[in-house]
Amino acid sequence: MTGTRYFNRLARNVAALATACMAGLATPAWAEKRVALVIGNDLYPNLPADRQLKKAANDATTVADALRSLGFDIVLGTNLGRQGMIDRLADFTSRLEPGDTAAVFYAGHGVAIAGVNYLVPSDVPTVNEGAEARVRGASIAEPDVIAELQAKAVRVAFVVIDACRDNPFPRAAGRSIGNTRGLADARPARGIFTLYSAGIGQTALDQLGSNDTAHNSVFTRIFVEQLKRPELHLGDLAVEVRERVAALALTASDGGQPVPHEQTPAYYDQTLGGRIYLAAPLSSERPMAGMLVKPPARPAVAERATMRPPRPSAAGESCARSGFETYCVSSMLKPQFGNSYGAVNLFDASTGTAWVEGASGNGIGEWITIEFETLRRVKSIHVQNGYQKSPDIFAKNNRVRQLRVLFSGGESRTFILNDELSAQLLTLRPPVATYWLQFIIDDVWAGNKYTDTAITKLLVNSDPVQ
Repeated sequence: MTGTRYFNRLARNVAALATACMAGLATPAWAEKRVALVIGNDLYPNLPADRQLKKAANDATTVADALRSLGFDIVLGTNLGRQGMIDRLADFTSRLEPGDTAAVFYAGHGVAIAGVNYLVPSDVPTVNEGAEARVRGASIAEPDVIAELQAKAVRVAFVVIDACRDNPFPRAAGRSIGNTRGLADARPARGIFTLYSAGIGQTALDQLGSNDTAHNSVFTRIFVEQLKRPELHLGDLAVEVRERVAALALTASDGGQPVPHEQTPAYYDQTLGGRIYLAAPLSSERPMAGMLVKPPARPAVAERATMRPPRPSAAGESCARSGFETYCVSSMLKPQFGNSYGAVNLFDASTGTAWVEGASGNGIGEWITIEFETLRRVKSIHVQNGYQKSPDIFAKNNRVRQLRVLFSGGESRTFILNDELSAQLLTLRPPVATYWLQFIIDDVWAGNKYTDTAITKLLVNSDPVQ
């Protein structure tokens, strides 16, 4: 009898193995599951009116739709209390198996306590100064979420946290609960790629101002747009999001007046196995780490690259790298008063820095070039004219009046810039495909003290040319 049961069980196992093998033959090698947990909390009944959010639930549904289009099975929740968040997390992890691809997106309030980041549920109670133990007990710790993913032995986990808004628990007097602003510098975890909507100590904007009618937060509206780009691996995705969010946040306003905000998304990459792509596979791509690694460029692309016109250059130029872009300037003012004035200031996240040309005279003919790694279609140019560190410094230095833009294909456009403390968007209609742009100063608005010409920020909005 025992022998019969053994052979029956053996037969069933062989049949099951054969079925699995046949299924494997019929399914692509990279068909392990993709599962995403998406949560957005913007209603906090126990917090004051000025701590309510407006876009977090919208962000969650928008990101869920985007991930679903990339083949993810979605576990979604909005305005969840602590138990609701735990239940969704349990549902999410129950669907994961070793080798799967996991994604987590959280939008809502977050707080850093003793170096640990906590995701704040909608039912978090009202607390008094210093009641950090109560907040910890009522919230979800980021390391606990990471530990759940690692326990499931997923190949890669992509964790996105848009929770760096103002601490919802500060007090006017006494000790606040956790860091007053932003989240803590989390310890990177193996196999995890983490993207935060703002840097350490920074806050993330729910909206650009009271008149901002966009459906999503500043971070999410950029993140979703870049998430769908099939040519971006996670590293490039994070860089694109960082640069574009930083530029967009600088356009924030209050009552019609510019209030530039510093928000520079940060990321930590502890994944292995090559460049990881989230978008749908191309026919010539091969799987890696549950996602995709692109093969070398096709010969036609390589041949086209050899036709690339060289960008303008000059002896004494100075260059700086920003993601897939290289900025070069014809000259720069020597450092003074503890400030430097090089090309990096054109794309960093601070309005207190600027590129200032260093040629004699008023800067006519001085230039900036921005060169891309590949051919790109430029749609618009973001400019913050002059040295916008303060109204006084803005008035003392020259500002650009006429800016001429040359493209690698020989086209050119000329723009008259406004003489004002604000961001300006120069739209190209139609967009221009180019390998590089050269910005030439043709005329200036004169400063009341110095003849040096300055530009605070110069950013290009472009898409790859397929």
